[in-house]
Amino acid sequence: MLVLQQMIIFVLLMVVGALARHYKILTPENQPQITKLVVNIAYPAIILSGVTGKGPHIEGTELAYAFGVIVAMLALLMICAQLLPRILRYPKAQRGIVNVMVVFTNIGFMGVPMIDGIYGKDALIYMTVLLIPFNLLFFSYVIQTIKGGGSNPQPFRLRSLANTGMGACFLSIVLYLANIQLPYVLAQSISMVGSLTAPLAMMLLGSFLMDTDWKGLIDRRMIAFTVIKMLVIPIGITLLLGQFVHNTYLLAACMAALATPSGNVIPLLAAIYNKEAYPVSVQGIAVTTAAAVVTMPLVAMATGLG
Repeated sequence: MLVLQQMIIFVLLMVVGALARHYKILTPENQPQITKLVVNIAYPAIILSGVTGKGPHIEGTELAYAFGVIVAMLALLMICAQLLPRILRYPKAQRGIVNVMVVFTNIGFMGVPMIDGIYGKDALIYMTVLLIPFNLLFFSYVIQTIKGGGSNPQPFRLRSLANTGMGACFLSIVLYLANIQLPYVLAQSISMVGSLTAPLAMMLLGSFLMDTDWKGLIDRRMIAFTVIKMLVIPIGITLLLGQFVHNTYLLAACMAALATPSGNVIPLLAAIYNKEAYPVSVQGIAVTTAAAVVTMPLVAMATGLG
């Protein structure tokens, strides 16, 4: 039920964005600026807001163990992400974005409500821990993978890692490990800026969908991608981890990260860094998000964590 409610919210926000595009409030001229606002300011703020509030905290060997499991999960996911676009024979210019759609999932907006609804606050601390390396991966591996795609790939430069997102990731690590609580005024300000991420990203996606060829939105390749990304990979990796991990809350957090649809900021990144892959990014986000209503409960049941 929580997943369905979240889906309805997403759809309503996309409708608002579509209407804004129709009435020329959102236009091709101002979309890039709003996209950069989300990627460079709002999203880094939501990363920090995840560790600035008061809540449960784990440390010591328990924290090290959780990080180890999460890193193992991400490594397996990245291997799958490298293989899938080749197995499905995506054009070379699109492989980077398909790779990213497997790795970067909508944890914050769909995974967190799912885990909160099933297990409550005790499990949410593992989601907080998971989001630290996950966001670090986003501002390094994900952005660089998108930049490296297309017919004119951008070579990796170390200075490309110097961005607000990476700064927010490292600062969040320091704040969490040191268990530092920011003053209420500062923490609340960061939280309010971060709260812009979901509505702006979904409205931009709705605007982008107005310029999408709906006839070609679903094809055999995208159906195969969705089945593998939304069912085969999350069930397979979760069951594999379950052979070694006996902490239900930690395993459930990993399952939620794997089962959620592709992240809704991916088309925004494609619009900035690799316009050739933009159409397939919109296609992937739209189809996996719609499929999540059915696939997320199925994954939870198949892994015994629902």
